[in-house]
Amino acid sequence: MPRQIGPTVEILMQRVRQTGGLAVDPDFATEIYSYCEQIINAHTKRVITSTTLTTPKEKLLFHFRTEISDALEIVTIRESGRRIEKFTTLDQISAYDIDWFRNITGTRFEAWIQLSRDLLILYPGQAAISSVDIEYVRKLTQYTNFAASYNTDSELPGEDIEMVIELAEIVLLTRFRQIKEAQDKMKIFIPKYKIGK
Repeated sequence: MPRQIGPTVEILMQRVRQTGGLAVDPDFATEIYSYCEQIINAHTKRVITSTTLTTPKEKLLFHFRTEISDALEIVTIRESGRRIEKFTTLDQISAYDIDWFRNITGTRFEAWIQLSRDLLILYPGQAAISSVDIEYVRKLTQYTNFAASYNTDSELPGEDIEMVIELAEIVLLTRFRQIKEAQDKMKIFIPKYKIGK
């Protein structure tokens, strides 16, 4: 069951008050909470959607955040229902084809790689206009106004909200220079949610 933004931010402000003795502006707490929702969504890949990307002929490199403005990270790519192989390094493409960056005569895509948070390489470049279906982690709505978003449901499922609250608490404690308290919370947070594994 989804949880509402307002009551959840109230829990966050109460915890920060108890841990660090800090009174936090509700709008600022809402903004930090919203950013942390985005981070947790990127980590857990909970909110996923899909779209079709038209691929011009002879194009390998795409600034996919321009093409798909609400994308955080690509999960899978399919062409005519066939799942295209995901590579994780450029070496994998080079091992496949040493001249991959000049190969623009393909009839179907064989592999893809996401570089950083913005760039997508689809290999090989196609000799004709084509398209692919992309599943991606979607950006969540950013909230900055506590009162306006009070009764708004979070887009993340209820089981992820505690992780968001704990991360937001660490961020707020750090922001207000409660470093020891933030470090103590971080020592619990990282192993609890297996961050970095």
